[in-house]
Order: sequence, then C-alpha cells, then structure tokens
Amino acid sequence: MGKTCALATAIVVLVVSIYLPGWAATWYVDDSVGSSGDGKSWETAFKKIQEGIDAASDGDTVIVAEGTYVENIHFTSKNIVLTSTIPTNMQVIANTIIDGNKAGSVVTFSGTEDETCSLEGFTIRNGKTYVGGGVDGATGTHASVRYNIILANVAESCGGGLAYCHGVIEYNGIGGNAAINFDGGGLHECCGMIRYNVIYANLAPMGGGLGDCYDGTVHNNLIRGNIATLGGGALADCEVAVQNNTIYENSAGGFGGGGLIGCVGTVQNNVIYGNTAQFGGGAFSGCVGPFQNNVVAFNSAGWVGGGGFEGCEGPFLNNTIYGNSSALDGGGMSGCEGAILNCIIWANTAPEGNEQLSDAPTPTYSCIQDWTEGGEGNISLEPHFLDPKNINFRLLPSSPCVDAGFNDSTLPAMDSLGMHRIMYGGKGLIADMGASEYYVNTLSADGNGNGVLTWSTLAGKTYRVERSSDILTWEVAAEDVPSLGDSTTTWTDPTAPFLSPAVRIRYYRTVEK
Repeated sequence: MGKTCALATAIVVLVVSIYLPGWAATWYVDDSVGSSGDGKSWETAFKKIQEGIDAASDGDTVIVAEGTYVENIHFTSKNIVLTSTIPTNMQVIANTIIDGNKAGSVVTFSGTEDETCSLEGFTIRNGKTYVGGGVDGATGTHASVRYNIILANVAESCGGGLAYCHGVIEYNGIGGNAAINFDGGGLHECCGMIRYNVIYANLAPMGGGLGDCYDGTVHNNLIRGNIATLGGGALADCEVAVQNNTIYENSAGGFGGGGLIGCVGTVQNNVIYGNTAQFGGGAFSGCVGPFQNNVVAFNSAGWVGGGGFEGCEGPFLNNTIYGNSSALDGGGMSGCEGAILNCIIWANTAPEGNEQLSDAPTPTYSCIQDWTEGGEGNISLEPHFLDPKNINFRLLPSSPCVDAGFNDSTLPAMDSLGMHRIMYGGKGLIADMGASEYYVNTLSADGNGNGVLTWSTLAGKTYRVERSSDILTWEVAAEDVPSLGDSTTTWTDPTAPFLSPAVRIRYYRTVEK
C-alpha cells in the first residue's frame, strides 16, 4: 500500500513539473562560430538558423546574431519566436541577413502556425520561387511578421515579398520585390492585419504593392512608388478596409487605377496623391466603397476618365478631391455611382470639359468649382485650404466650407485627423465639407494680461489643458475643465503669460478626457 502511494505521488510531481512556467528554451545561432555546438549559449551556438529551428519546440525562442546566413529556412509548423538580437534596432536588422540565394522562398511556414509564432528583426532578401519569394505562408500561417526588411525577392507567380500570411504584418519595410506573372509585388493574399509598414518600389502586373488581400485591414502604412504594369499601382482586387494610409507616387498601366483598382471595402482617412494611370482612375478605378474622409490630390489618368475616381461606387462622404487631372474628361470623378455628400471637389482638370465631375450623380452639400448643375446645399466658392501644395487641406477660418455640410446619420464619427466630425466651427454644430473638420482654437489676452484659450467643445465633455514653452515638454495647466456646451469653451491661464517677462513663448493644447 505504501509503495502504491509513493508511486502515485511521484507521477503527480512529474506531471506538475512539466507544466511549470519558465520551461521554454532559448536557442542561439551565430554564423561566426567555428562549428556548430549544442545551441544552448552564445559560446556553443548553432551556425545555421535552421539548426536552431530544428532544435526548438513550441514556445521556444531562437535568437540569431548579426551576420549573413545563406539559407532557405522552414518553420516546420513550430510555434516559436525567431528573432535577431534587437529586433527593433534598424542597424541590427540591416546586419542580420537571411539570403535565399535564389534557391526558393527565404522563409517558409507550414501554414498551421498560430499567433504565438513570430518572425522579427531580419533582412530577408534574394529569394526566388513560384509564390512568396521572401516569405511563403503556405496555406495561411497566422504567425506575426514584424520589424523586418523584406527586400529584392522574386515570385514567378504571386507575392514577391510575402504570400499567404494571415497574421499580423507590422513595422516592416517591404521593397523592391517582384511578382512576375500575376499580382502582389509586395504582398499577395495576406489576409490579416497589415499595419505600420513601408511598402515601396514593388512590381507586378496587378497590385504592385498588394494584391488579392481580403478579410483583414490595411491601415497606417506608407505605400509608395509601387508599379503595376497593368492595374492597381498600390492595391488590386483587395476586399479589406483601407484606412489611415499614405498612398502616393504609385503607377499603373493600361488597366488603370494608379492607386487602387477593383477593391471592395471601406476606404477611410487616407491621403492618396501623386499616383498615375495610363488609362482611367489616377487614384481609384472600379472600386466599391464607402469612401470617406480621404484626401485625393494631384493624381492623373492618362486616358479616359477620372484623375481621382473612375467607375467607382460610393457613397462618397467628406472627401477632398483636389488638383487631379484626366487626359479626357472628369478630372475629379468620372462614371461613378452613389451619393456624393459633404465633399470638396476643386482645381481638377480635363481638356474635354466636365473638369470636376463627369457622368456622376448630382452632389449635395459639397463645394465644387464652377458648379452650376444644382443640387441641395452645393456651393462654388474658393474653399480656402491651409497649404494645398504641401498636401495640407485643413480649412482656414475663412473657408465657406466650415459648418456648411449636412449632418447625415451615415457620416463617420471622426474626421481624417481623428477629431470629432461634427463640431462648432463658428456658425453652428454642423459638419464641414471636406476630409478634416475645422475647430475653433484661439488664444487672446484679457485686461489683466492673462492668456485666454478658446476651443470647440461638445456638451458633457471634460478637457485637460496643457502648456509648453518648446512643444517638446508639456505640463498640465488645468486637469478638469468642463465644457460650456456644443459650441466653445474658454479657459484663462492664471499665470499672466502676456505680462510676465519670464514667459516669452507659450504653447497650449487641449485633450478631451
């Protein structure tokens, strides 16, 4: 009886010890070692990355020293972290290189990896294969791909940089990759969260930057200088929300869509400028929105229709469409369907007439240059932007577009800058026209020399006032300032900055709590 109890106790202790935290191992890889060791320390490091992966188990970490590793690695379904020594350091990333030697994908996943798996902190270059030249996610890995430079890889079919990666793709530089025959010079069918990347100078027939992405989001990326020899310089055939991106200087060939072609989903809060298309749609061609709070400026279509939008289906809400050009007609928009509300359509050009709009619905509550076609609430007065040449389309206080829109229930809650869409601009609590909302924000002096700050507010809100002398360091001047209503709120600085000789410059900002 006593032996049985002792045996049972031993088994219980063994089982518990297996699941104690801290058992995940760390493996070390350094190509500068003379020969591979057991990988358990820097002194006995493996020489090849694949050796570290092969030794690792789920939950382990493989750390790679700086160096150039000429190999094509495979995660073999393991949920591990593969990382450089400091994955957020640009110099370390640039010096920790996995070179595929044109012998296949540089990095291959099995497709079964989950969110605990990650690849971070490498330069991934010189891959060449059929799909996924830099990173091949196989059947759709959910591993995270972050802090990498994915550079100069080639896919004969799709996804020069990455293909079939459905996890978080963030903080990468994805540039100079090519898909030879189909789509996705940078990324193909990556259906997770694509954010905070620089996607640049990639090449493909369709979707120079991204192609055929769906069921995810593309947000807060810089997408620049990608080329599609047919259509969709930046994105093609993507069914995702495209939000808060800067998309510029991309180009497309005969199918058009210098920025986006054939995309479906919410397109919101983007700045899309300087894109070109040989055919229609300098910025957009054949896309289905809604399109809201976007700045679409200085794009050009080399043939028919739509320097800004061509053949798109809205609605189009609070967009600023400025300075686009078409070689035929519809410099701003051509052949589009859906409501056009609270937009500014100005300074677009087309030699065949209809410079602002061609074959488009009658807008409402919009500011349209030389507009004489009616429509409720439309105006044709100079919109008065802050600095359009430098892509700053914030409204000046003198703009007739301030408090001149329509408070439709379908408007997004925020404007392009993340501020409340409907705010008091001096006339009433009415939406403005264009991508960004104008806010009252003034500083004056009272009779005692105190600074008096006045800003647009909403009823029931509370604000914190902060001040600074250099815009770098801020102090709290007032913690809880209640709103005076849906108009403006005033706060007086009791330190009399206009009288104090010690205060030469002072900046203020308000933060909604």
